[in-house]
Amino acid sequence: MAQNPFIVQRPIKYGEPFCNRTPEIQRLEKAANRSEAVCILSIRRFGKTSLVNQVLGRLEEAGWLSIRLDLSRCFSLRSMTREFERALFSLEGNWRRLLEGLKTVSRIRPQLGIDPLTSQPSIGFDFSRPADDAERLKYILEKIVGLPERSEGKIHLCMVLDEFQNIRKIDPKKDLEWLFRSVFQERGPLFVPFLLGSERHLLDMMIREESSAFFKSVTPMTLEVLPEMEVVSFVKGHFFSGLGLEVPEGRIRGIYRIFGGHPFAINWYWAEMWDLVERSGKMEPVDTWVDVAVRIILNQRDYYEAMNSRLPLGARKVLFAIAANEPVKRVFSRKFMVETLGMAQGSLQSAIKVLLEEDKIRKTPQGLVINDPLERLSIAVSELDEEAIASFVRERIDVAV
Repeated sequence: MAQNPFIVQRPIKYGEPFCNRTPEIQRLEKAANRSEAVCILSIRRFGKTSLVNQVLGRLEEAGWLSIRLDLSRCFSLRSMTREFERALFSLEGNWRRLLEGLKTVSRIRPQLGIDPLTSQPSIGFDFSRPADDAERLKYILEKIVGLPERSEGKIHLCMVLDEFQNIRKIDPKKDLEWLFRSVFQERGPLFVPFLLGSERHLLDMMIREESSAFFKSVTPMTLEVLPEMEVVSFVKGHFFSGLGLEVPEGRIRGIYRIFGGHPFAINWYWAEMWDLVERSGKMEPVDTWVDVAVRIILNQRDYYEAMNSRLPLGARKVLFAIAANEPVKRVFSRKFMVETLGMAQGSLQSAIKVLLEEDKIRKTPQGLVINDPLERLSIAVSELDEEAIASFVRERIDVAV
């Protein structure tokens, strides 16, 4: 039985089948090698973690060390400090238990280093442990960032900070952001930070606003939908090499366009189709293609309806109107504001602010658009029954053949 190459419900590990993203991987590798801090911007479920897995795998093969921290587990400055402390301890491998024990029974500060002769971790002690949480976090960050320099050029280190926007939630006054910047800007050529998170709007503000600490000190990199030709090549190649079957290219393109190139939905669809085709040993009839797509669409429609039920009623109304008319260039025009929405300018401004903050919409040179292609699809079929959705899918698959 051939292994299903389409992975869903978890990030894709290095070495597992991965749908290209070659330009993005190359860009991040180059950034790492020149110590260029990068912030990866995308909406949820677009494969940020899977992409970073590929990059770290390549860097580690070249001898790099890496640290990964999920800041979603941090709810205060103290918990964040402890998270970074654990990351520092993890670098020395077998010394971890000793260091944890010292931390709990003593005020002696463990100090890590790399033996220049053996390249193995060495341990020293620093008796001047900062008592203030902010100073303590800065102290630990400086130790991590400075580790490659203390290794006398033998170690490169990449630190990935996931859900990085949480530092602003913990400290809306932005002092934490300036703390991170002050440490990062002192980094040497052997250390690089990659920042990512699931709240694109907030991250975008943190690195693009002129008043923000990371303005012009971090390179933004926007992760877009999967390119259509990459998906076609990936699907055709794996079905042929794994199952010996030719998938009609037109069908692949049709499915791609239905889901708008969304990585999560595309992987899910072809994972389902792979299992069905593998069991039957032949290419499934068009009804099966339609049924799989309809199941995913209905599932995602329920998902987005549950998410959007928490939005104010006015914001939901504006969201649906933008979906039906995108791109909306003149949002405060009489035609859109009064004739389409029947809203006052103040109410519309408030609704747009909510939608931007919730990553539901984004501003483009052409106007306001829906941020998530799966949400756009879910809104488009929001009032259709299952039979009508099947017709919607069948028409697009049949046209694509």
